[in-house]
Amino acid sequence: MKVFHRPELDYLSLDFSSEPEAKTSYENGIIVRYDKKGHVVGIDITDSMNFFLSNDTVDMKQAVRILGFSESTMRRLIKNKKIKFTKPNGKDYQFKKSDLILFKKAG
Repeated sequence: MKVFHRPELDYLSLDFSSEPEAKTSYENGIIVRYDKKGHVVGIDITDSMNFFLSNDTVDMKQAVRILGFSESTMRRLIKNKKIKFTKPNGKDYQFKKSDLILFKKAG
């Protein structure tokens, strides 16, 4: 399997086979490519960032793992209001995955 990501085009492609494509179908930003026997040879996702964004929330430990920062760097970003967060229980930080992905992309 080969994976190609073109961030400048916001495009993700997964190739499962080297067989030539004979037919494609497209629905909701997903292109499925088939060979002449009808087997799936690949999948392409247009607007890939929108496809993977969600309103799921993560805690501090998961957020630093996603961003590749230390916890102290994350706390500095919070203190300087550089990153969005909530504290639903008044104590623990929560972050939307979509906000973290957009923050990382803005780099």
